[in-house]
Amino acid sequence: MPHILRGYAPSRFGQLHYRVAVCEAVDALPPLLCLHQTPSNSGDWLPVMEPLAARRTVIAVDTPGYGMSDAPPEPVAIEDFAQIMARFMTDLAEQGLVPSGPFDVMGFHTGSLIATELARSLPKRVRRVVVFGLAAYPAELREEKLSNLLGAFPPPGPDLTHVEKLWAIIGQLSDPRISYEERHISMAECLRLGVRMPWGYISVYRYDFLGAMAQVSQPVLVMNPQDDLWEPTLAHSHVYPNGRRVDIEGVAHGVLKLENARVVAEIDTFLH
Repeated sequence: MPHILRGYAPSRFGQLHYRVAVCEAVDALPPLLCLHQTPSNSGDWLPVMEPLAARRTVIAVDTPGYGMSDAPPEPVAIEDFAQIMARFMTDLAEQGLVPSGPFDVMGFHTGSLIATELARSLPKRVRRVVVFGLAAYPAELREEKLSNLLGAFPPPGPDLTHVEKLWAIIGQLSDPRISYEERHISMAECLRLGVRMPWGYISVYRYDFLGAMAQVSQPVLVMNPQDDLWEPTLAHSHVYPNGRRVDIEGVAHGVLKLENARVVAEIDTFLH
């Protein structure tokens, strides 16, 4: 099984940090680009990278402003993230790390929007799409969620109110089987970001996800764990013209680890 290596690539916002599991098979399938949720990093994909790399090279990248990637000066659009990722895959192909032809893309929550925009804007480069959870809302609800962000994620202050709120959110969203140590590590990653922590959500709520979904012509596998996006995913997965949804009941955040074998099998079959 391939080992996971790390590297950096340039972008217009600075360096992008990525992880890669290189497939050496002579008949390898197109590479798979993995895009994480907000606020997290490419390490989310570690449970599935090596198993999926048996048939294709798997790349997981930190979105600008998260993980170890340099940050933009302000929140940017999902379209900007997609353009950066398209350039990133071109750079990797020029280095010989991945083939120069089409690639597959997989996203989780915020990453699902970026993956969708990549597929919509690059129908000849993106072959197939896998998405976990759809933050798909009509415009008025997106505006409401955008206006509520400051209350949900207050900036650092003289007390620990922002820490307490964040810990409560993590406890609410995490699957009960996720250990408290893992939750503390997630919270530490969020706190490290300071006021940038919710910037990815700003990008999400400014994006017409439903409109973009309807323009994706490629096959799409919608993985739907029973987390905070369970309901909107049930309601809107049909908007993808060539989508198929797999519901994973009884598991919240942590699905890549907790349902590893099932997740890998579904993705591998779909991409193969």
